[in-house]
Amino acid sequence: MGPNVVMSLMMIPFLMVGHNVHSASFQFDNLQFYTKDISLQGDAFISNGTIQLSQVALNSAGRASYAAPIHLWDAETGDLAWFTTTFSFIVGPAATTTFGDGISFFLSPFPSILPTNSAGGFLGLFSAETALNAYENQIVAVEYDTYGNPWDPPSAHIGININSIASATSETLPSVNVGSGLTAFATVNYEPNAKNLSVVVTYPQFNVNVESSVSVSLWFLVDLRTVLPEWVSVGFSGATGQRSRSLSGFPTICSTRNLGRLRVEIAGNPLD
Repeated sequence: MGPNVVMSLMMIPFLMVGHNVHSASFQFDNLQFYTKDISLQGDAFISNGTIQLSQVALNSAGRASYAAPIHLWDAETGDLAWFTTTFSFIVGPAATTTFGDGISFFLSPFPSILPTNSAGGFLGLFSAETALNAYENQIVAVEYDTYGNPWDPPSAHIGININSIASATSETLPSVNVGSGLTAFATVNYEPNAKNLSVVVTYPQFNVNVESSVSVSLWFLVDLRTVLPEWVSVGFSGATGQRSRSLSGFPTICSTRNLGRLRVEIAGNPLD
């Protein structure tokens, strides 16, 4: 498990979810107190207007999810939802160049349940006992993983995970950005006709001295009806790992500023 990382995940300040032929939206202006629209699990907590996905401690894990179920597909018609969500986050400088462990955007059966023993490289997504057994899990996630565990690529990466902590596909992140303190912007899309789940992570200011940007993208074909139930939980997870040697500073701190923007539509109309 990786030692030191400081992360901030700052979301677009409102979440939009479709209902029937119109859409409903809500906004979290200031998270100074627990809001009924956000479900916190494990070590996640709200502090100073942000959601911290883990404690400032080793082997900590937490989740923050939308408190209501999202209608992903229609069992009667077979229609599958289109959705998109956009959020920004910062991985801040730490006392070492080794980081762990990461954050994720996930869809799982409702209500969200944080697995036991899911800290460290399991990112608050899977228990250590079943993390590599796809038959024991029911979850789809897009991970920003800052530490290479045995099932991971050897360096920081983004990945798409289907029922397993081992990513179905992954793409290496430029090492200069991990822990740089630069703001990254992530967009996750699902296109139901092509069954295409995609993610783009962009650093608009790749070099602090030059106006430039760098993007890392990834996609995977998956029929979400074969993986997830009709109604799902949507949220974010994060975890810290085990310190492998004596280091100053703190391990992972994951936080969110509100819950991002999510729009879900089905068959040309917003979903229930």
